[in-house]
Amino acid sequence: MNILIVQGHPDDQSFTHSNALNSYENLREDGMNVQIVDLAIADFDPILRYGYRAVMKDLTLVHQFQKKIDWADHICFFFPIWWGGEPALLKGMLDRVLMPGFAYERKGPLRIRGFLKGKKASLFMTADDPAYYHKRIGGIVSRWRRDILGITGMKLAKVMLLGGTRWVTDEAKRFEYMNRCSSQILAFALQDYERPLIE
Repeated sequence: MNILIVQGHPDDQSFTHSNALNSYENLREDGMNVQIVDLAIADFDPILRYGYRAVMKDLTLVHQFQKKIDWADHICFFFPIWWGGEPALLKGMLDRVLMPGFAYERKGPLRIRGFLKGKKASLFMTADDPAYYHKRIGGIVSRWRRDILGITGMKLAKVMLLGGTRWVTDEAKRFEYMNRCSSQILAFALQDYERPLIE
């Protein structure tokens, strides 16, 4: 299985960044085929400046990211929940990379065909709110499942969320969450992943 880690926090000193890199390194040590897109250090313009009216000039990184998505069987997104959604940097990556013609085609208001069928995606998130809040309300998970992954044809495989992150000062708890994330990706690659979908 080919695994792509997408690190979506803009700060390379953040817990999310450490978590994504921990999974990347652990998976490499376990012999997995794994690549990473690290948005914190990529020189990437996340703004889709003209919508679909005109093509932006420099598409070098967009094409690199698209090649990695094509290569991947399982895409693992690591990001914090800010204002009920992903950071602007990650949202901009979705805007610019999951373009019509690459990720999907729309032939009418509800006539959509996803081109990324057969791929799985997992979300590894942190939030200031308690985890149960997002489990009950489920806004971000539902939106990703329906409006992002669903449109492209990808299936949601796993969701893990560390709630109250700002107040989790125990390094052992943070490290335990990091190891659970990498273990779940490995288990999925070995087809021994756990349920429920959302933890």
